[in-house]
Formats: sequence, structure tokens, C-alpha cells
Amino acid sequence: MLTVNPRDVAGVRARLRPGARQVRLPPFIDVARFRAAVPRAANEVPVLLSVGMMRTRDKLASYRVLAAALMLLKDHAWRAVLVGDGPARGEIEALMAPLGARVRFAGAVTRGDLPALYAASDLYLWPAINEAYGMAFLEAQAAGLPVVAGLTGGVPAVVADGISGLLTPIGDAAAFASAVARLLDAPKERARLAAAASARVAAHHDEAAASRALMAALRSLR
Repeated sequence: MLTVNPRDVAGVRARLRPGARQVRLPPFIDVARFRAAVPRAANEVPVLLSVGMMRTRDKLASYRVLAAALMLLKDHAWRAVLVGDGPARGEIEALMAPLGARVRFAGAVTRGDLPALYAASDLYLWPAINEAYGMAFLEAQAAGLPVVAGLTGGVPAVVADGISGLLTPIGDAAAFASAVARLLDAPKERARLAAAASARVAAHHDEAAASRALMAALRSLR
């Protein structure tokens, strides 16, 4: 049995029949697609990027935390770009309305357009309410973006706290805002996290790394 999400390991193991094996396969992406524009110069006004479907329930809850955090950051210089669309977009636009033109809604974009959006940004933000692990976290880090995220589910398996980003208590907008402020105020720390994020994803979450892990598992079955 292949397990991709670390938080599922124990549950899957408990359901395996006697003699069955479990193989942990790291979440993976095509790193080369997102590294093409790295390295890049930081923007004069930092660009904060979020990528997420605009659905109700958990996604909307994440956008609520994000909006509250951005409100707490009004005294900092930043611009935000929100990528995604869906039935809750109207509610999310209302949440962000007090921030005016500082928040741009990019709408739904193609997979081919994502690398350029990551490359044009400085910091990736997502509160990650009930997130499994989030492929966008891997994409952002591959593009050299440090991450601020909520500490939940499988997120710690793809974002290393203090190494490739900062993880905050889930649903805590004040803590989330504090982590973002820390990185906005410390461009050198941002650059350190960015370099580590890109290197870590390339080493552990590239398609090639996943292929090696899978082949090793298959060979062990012979």
C-alpha cells in the first residue's frame, strides 16, 4: 500500500491485512517547471501570493484567517495576489474589500500560468484549515518562495518550520500575521528560507525523488 500523506500512515497501517506492506511515497511535483525563473530579484513592495479554490467550508475558513491577518498587517508595505475562483468568491471579495486595491483577484489560471505567478511573488501564504498537505506549498517552494502556513495535517511534511517557511497555530490570525510581519521585516531571513525551500523540494519532492522511492519499494518486493 502506497501512502502519500504522512497523517494517513497510522490509519492505513491499522487497516492492512497481515503480511501486507506499507510504503511511504513523498508528495511530488515536476520541480523544473517552477524553478525556471529562479533566482529573481525581490519586489520593491513585497508581493504576497495565495493559491486556493474559492469554495465554502475549509477553503472559505482559510480565506477568513488570511483576510484577518492581512488587516493586521495594514501598516506594512505589501501587495497580495489571490489565485483561484469558485462559488465563495463573492464572500471572499467582501472579506478583502477593506484592503482595497492592495489585494488583486487573479481568478482561475491555467497550470501553465502558475510558474510565472510564483516567480513574480515574494512570499506564499495559506492558513491551511484542514489541509491534507497542499501541492501549492511544494510549487511555491520550488519557485523559491518561503511559506507561511497553518500547522495542520500533512503540512509539516512539506513545509519545514524555520527552514523553508514558518508554521503557525491553525486558525490563529494574529500568529499568522506575526509570522508574515517577521518575514516582511527581515529580507535576509526571507532569502535564507527561499533558498532552503527550493533546495529541499528539489531534493525530496521532485518527480525523480518519488520515482527512486517507488522503484526501491518495488525492488524490495522481489
